[in-house]
Amino acid sequence: MLRAMRVVRALLTPGRMLSLVFAAAILAGAGLLLLPGVMRDGHARLSPSDALFMATSAICVTGLTVRDLAHFTGFGQALVLLLIQVGGIGIITLSKLTLLRASRQLRLGDRDLVDLSFGHLRRVGPREVLASTVAFTIACEVAGAVLLAPAFILDHGFVDGVWAAAFHSISAFCNAGFSLWSEGLTGYRGHWWVNAVVMALIVSGGLGFVVIGDVIAWLRRRRTAPNARLSLHSRTVLLTSGLLIVGGWILFLVLESLNPLGPVHGDPLPSLFLSVSARTAGFSTVPLDTLCAPSLLVMILLMAIGGSPGSTAGGIKTTALAALFAAVRARALGRPEAELLGRSIGAGVVGRALGAAAMMLAVIMIGTGALIIAQTGLGPHAANDTRLLDHLFEVVSAVGTVGLTTGVTATLNEPGRLVIEACMFIGRLGPLLLATTLLSSTRAANYRLPREDLIIG
Repeated sequence: MLRAMRVVRALLTPGRMLSLVFAAAILAGAGLLLLPGVMRDGHARLSPSDALFMATSAICVTGLTVRDLAHFTGFGQALVLLLIQVGGIGIITLSKLTLLRASRQLRLGDRDLVDLSFGHLRRVGPREVLASTVAFTIACEVAGAVLLAPAFILDHGFVDGVWAAAFHSISAFCNAGFSLWSEGLTGYRGHWWVNAVVMALIVSGGLGFVVIGDVIAWLRRRRTAPNARLSLHSRTVLLTSGLLIVGGWILFLVLESLNPLGPVHGDPLPSLFLSVSARTAGFSTVPLDTLCAPSLLVMILLMAIGGSPGSTAGGIKTTALAALFAAVRARALGRPEAELLGRSIGAGVVGRALGAAAMMLAVIMIGTGALIIAQTGLGPHAANDTRLLDHLFEVVSAVGTVGLTTGVTATLNEPGRLVIEACMFIGRLGPLLLATTLLSSTRAANYRLPREDLIIG
C-alpha cells in the first residue's frame, strides 16, 4: 500500500495535478451551463457540445463562442463570468502556490527554471501570493467597472449599464474577450474613453502579476533608493510589450489605410485597439472579416506571441520573443552570449525560448491541419473551399487564448469544435505543462557523448 502511494505521488507531479484540476473545472463549468434558466425564453437550451465549448472557452479565458451571450439570462451570464474569473485568476493562483511549495524542494537548476517562468516566487509566502493576486485583481476590476459604468449606463440604462461595466471589466482584465452584446464592442469604435479603459485593463492583465508587483515595489524603493532598478524580467516585459503595441499599431494604420473597403481606413483608435487586443484579449471594435489579409497575418503573429509569464494571457510570451531576438543579435554580431538590456542571457534561457516557439509552431500546424480535415475533408485543394487563412487564424486564436475569429467559430461542426477545444486547453496550460516537465523526476546524465558538428546553411 505504501509503495503504491509512493508511485501515485511520483506520477502526480504538481503540474499534472493542476492539469487535472483544470480539466475538472471545465467539466464542472459545462455541467453548470446545462442547468435550467441559463438561456432566455425563445432560445434553445445549450446542448452538451455547446456547454463544453463555452465552458472550455471561459475557463481558458479565450472568448470564442458558439452561442451568443446576448441570448443568455442574467443567471447564465453570471455563470460564464464566474468561469472566466476562475480561469483567469483562480488557476493562476493555484499554479503559483503549488510551484511555490514544490520549488523549495527542487534542485538549484530547477529552482532557477521556476523563477524564470513564474518570477521569484520562493522569496514570498503562499499567503502573500494569494493576497497580492486577489487584491490587485479586485482593485483593477472594480476600478475598470467604475470607469466604464457612466458610458454604459448612458446607453443601456442603470441596471444593464452597471452589469455591462462589471462584466466587461472582468472579461478585459482576465483577457477573456467575452462580450454581452452580439456586435461586441463595435458600437464603441470611436469612443475614446471606453477604448482607453478596456485597453488599460487588457494590458494590466497581460503584463503578469510578477511584473506588476515588481513595479509597485520599485516605486516604493525609489523613495529611499533613487538608483533602484526594475528586474531584467520586468524591464524586458515592459519594453517588449510596448514595442509590440506600437509596432502593431503602425502596421495596422498603414495596411488598413490602403484598404478602401475597410472600416479602419487610417483611423488611429481602432488600429491601436486592434494592436492591444490581438495579443491577449479577443475584443474587437471592427468586424475582422473586413480587414485585409496582410492585417490578419499581423494579427496571427501578435496572437502567437501573446502576453507575459504569470499573466492571464497565452502565446509563447514576450520574454521568449526577447530571448530569441537577443540570441539572433548575438549571432549576427559574433558575440559568445545573448545580451539583453545590459545583461547576458544563458544558453538555457535561449533554449527554452526556442522550445516554446517550436512547440507553439507544432501545435499550430497540427491544429490547423486537423481543423481543415474536420471541416472540409481531404479532397483536392482546388475543389474544396479550405479557407486556409481563416482556419489558421482560428487555431492561432485558440492556442493563444485570444478569442478573435473571422467567422469560423459559428460554422464549426462537432469534430471541428473538438479541435478548437483541444487547442484552447493546450494553449491555456502552457505554463502548467512547463511545470510538469520541470517538476517530474529526472536524473542528470553522468556522461557526455562525443562531439561532432553539423553544417548549417
